[in-house]
Amino acid sequence: MKRTFGLLSVLLCVMVSIEAVAQGADYGAERYLSESFKNGIPVHISNNRDKGYAIKLNNAAAGQPVNSGSAAYEKSEIWYLVGNADEFKMFSYIAGNKHALKLTGTDSGSEAIMAPADEATLLALKRHEDGSFTISPKETPGMSFNMFGGAGRDIRLYMSEDEGGRWNIRTVDTSRSLKLRYNAALEGGFDTNYKIGSISLVIDGNRSDIPLDKRNIPEVGEYFLPVNCKFGVERGKAFHGWNIEIANCPAEQELPKNGTEITVNIAVDKSNKYQYLYYSPDEQGIPYRIPAIVTTANGYVFAINDYRPCGSDIGFGEVDLVMRHSVAAGKAWDGHSWTEPVKIADGLGNAATETWKVGFGDPAVVADRERNEILVMSVCGNRVCWHGNYGAGTKENPENPNRMARLRIKFDETTGKWEATQPEEVTYEIYPLFKDENGKAHVGSMFIGAGRMAQSSMIKVGEYYRIYCAVWAVETGSYRHHNYALYSDDFGETWHLLGELGNDYNDSPAPFGNEPKCEELPDGSVLLSSRKGNGRYYNVFHYTNFERAEGYWDGAVATDKVAEPEYKYNTGDKFDMQNLKFGNNDTNGEILRIGNILFQSVPTGNRRSDVAIFYRELSDDPATYTPTELSKGWRRIDITDRESAYSSMCILPDGKSIGLYYEEEPGGYSMVYVPVELEESIAAAVYWNGMQRCPFCNND
Repeated sequence: MKRTFGLLSVLLCVMVSIEAVAQGADYGAERYLSESFKNGIPVHISNNRDKGYAIKLNNAAAGQPVNSGSAAYEKSEIWYLVGNADEFKMFSYIAGNKHALKLTGTDSGSEAIMAPADEATLLALKRHEDGSFTISPKETPGMSFNMFGGAGRDIRLYMSEDEGGRWNIRTVDTSRSLKLRYNAALEGGFDTNYKIGSISLVIDGNRSDIPLDKRNIPEVGEYFLPVNCKFGVERGKAFHGWNIEIANCPAEQELPKNGTEITVNIAVDKSNKYQYLYYSPDEQGIPYRIPAIVTTANGYVFAINDYRPCGSDIGFGEVDLVMRHSVAAGKAWDGHSWTEPVKIADGLGNAATETWKVGFGDPAVVADRERNEILVMSVCGNRVCWHGNYGAGTKENPENPNRMARLRIKFDETTGKWEATQPEEVTYEIYPLFKDENGKAHVGSMFIGAGRMAQSSMIKVGEYYRIYCAVWAVETGSYRHHNYALYSDDFGETWHLLGELGNDYNDSPAPFGNEPKCEELPDGSVLLSSRKGNGRYYNVFHYTNFERAEGYWDGAVATDKVAEPEYKYNTGDKFDMQNLKFGNNDTNGEILRIGNILFQSVPTGNRRSDVAIFYRELSDDPATYTPTELSKGWRRIDITDRESAYSSMCILPDGKSIGLYYEEEPGGYSMVYVPVELEESIAAAVYWNGMQRCPFCNND
């Protein structure tokens, strides 16, 4: 009888379980639920897809949003689920029992905020096979909490089947804590470099980052860990300019009964030369991108780039242009050497009544060699670059290419200040250059390659030395991308095509080229350098008549496909001479000549990472100024081993260093400036051969 009763009991339990599942109850959730706040079970809720992020409440006041952030196991991440799996309210450790979580609606995108407890939303838990949960409004189980808009953003509702809407719940122990004592020596370093980096809590193998910022480092931070976990504290990635060390912390230890305290030592890296002009995204979650840098005739260094409230490129909403410049004229790169950011082109987004004013981005800049004046050319408007239709508009799809804008930044000798003009649209001053004699448009949309435009050191027709830029273009109708080069003899007031238009994209200077740049070679010819994976497309325009800008293009060459020379120079601890080739990333870079030294900046990894500067000496023989020959004989200066992308370069006022402005992790991306001191032999060649291109250099 006992055995029979046991079997019946088992069968009965199975039947009850099946019935419970059928009715929607979730007994796997019971361990996290409480009958009251007073006797509540403290829990931590981290995302199942992005495990380093947790649901947080940074401000306990009513109406404050609930968001996600790095899972640091702080008090702001502790919650109490009061009720049962089918109907509960969600209270916060720091807000107490007066306020609970409320959803502003039941549709996708509805926010989670704190509200008086009697207004709180009734929620339900559903457990999945992998042990994670969806947290849904009781009345709309098809929706779940989600890091809406990406990791680290507000908690909002989204479809419950989305992987980003599943959460791991663990009970935490609030009776004992891990304390981190921060021993921080913060004096010195650059004022721009206020973010320090992170340390990582490793909880049962899962890593959670605690961000460190010198503006708000506590003396002691307190963290409550999951019950029965094993933990370690490790140094995360430090930002440039900081050293972080963890003292006496074994990996995979258990928290002692009385808790424990670990020391984190933080110190300024006084040898650091890297400066963050913008951390990305900013405090409002808005990213920066697309660097451009120039040095003016009177020795100021200007850094200009995108600020993207829409979160992406032109065509997706508001994009602005912002600038900073060195008030120390580049002579002392200390913490006070950059002005505060100034917005020089303000995209109006959806509020714009004129299409071209929706956004301004991808700055292409040049500083005149004689006047204290900067020209900025920008893509603008509301059109995604691939979808422009210049010359092919219809009633159903009116003509709307990438639009183009121009502004200038001038130095006021009276006030000693730089002032920017308002942008003006120049779309239809440039696009007609790409119509043939029959009126056919060969370019449906285009933008100038962002970064530094080039100015000639020898060709002057009128009051200004000639300037060059290159455009990314898509062929009307086919949407095949390619490049052309433009020039201007009046500092961007009017533009002209360099070379012939040809019959189609195959006749362009780079038929498959992506974002391009131009640079002048010592004999006045023009090098086109265009973005591609593994290398660059190079082409050279040779003049037959300077004044009338007549000449011919050699033909595009992929630098990574050119046959390697039979010999290489062994330079010991330096890179051997090599063809210009690198990893399989496809990224914008910069071409720059100073004297008889040619420089090319570009990421070198198989993804967007490891920005470096390649360099090579140029022969005095113009016969060597061909795309094939210019593909050879390069050496390399490593800049970073981190994820990194677009870059721009200028010669600094000392005439012996390069100013590099580039994109680097974290974010997508932060904007980093670093002065690159060249080796003595390179610097000497740059200095003495670069006088004609360096009006601000001391000629002692």
